[in-house]
Amino acid sequence: MPYLLVLVAALASGVAVAAYTLRHDPVAVAPPRTWSPPAVDPAPESLAQGRRSQLPSTPTAQTRVTGIVGLLIAVLAGAGIIAGGFYLLWEALSRALGGP
Repeated sequence: MPYLLVLVAALASGVAVAAYTLRHDPVAVAPPRTWSPPAVDPAPESLAQGRRSQLPSTPTAQTRVTGIVGLLIAVLAGAGIIAGGFYLLWEALSRALGGP
């Protein structure tokens, strides 16, 4: 039963976020007087002085796969922590209310 509760909670929160996103503008429209000035690229000489960090090399297939795997691990770990929290909450409530 706790597993079903986790799935229902995840589904409900996903549906709620999707519904909110579809019904509202993704970006709030601000009046033009509050806009910041356009960004200006630094002069080439400032790049030589090290004011802007650059990648040490061009991304390769290996670095991209490593990044994707790292992101996947982070998302799965976060989902596991949330699911574990719901499970512990369910167990605590079950014991507090006199369940089996």
